[in-house]
Amino acid sequence: MRTQHTLTIQTGLEVVAVERLLQVTRYRGFQLAGMEMKPLADMSGLLVTLTILTDKPISLLTAQLNKLYDVQHLELHAAAPVTAALIA
Repeated sequence: MRTQHTLTIQTGLEVVAVERLLQVTRYRGFQLAGMEMKPLADMSGLLVTLTILTDKPISLLTAQLNKLYDVQHLELHAAAPVTAALIA
């Protein structure tokens, strides 16, 4: 069963940090369903929200994202099952 996960990730201000997040997500075989990016209030970094669709354990992705030098904080929000109507 496919599940939708939402990750909120705080990174440094460099745009390459977002490229690395997307690259790891793709390499690990997770499907990106949505992304939002905005600067932190104090302009010290970026707040990136990724919506991921997967049938794999999300820990396979979060463990790799947490290893990235650019990732300062990662928060996993509650998962939600995805119905077939939403996938099509």
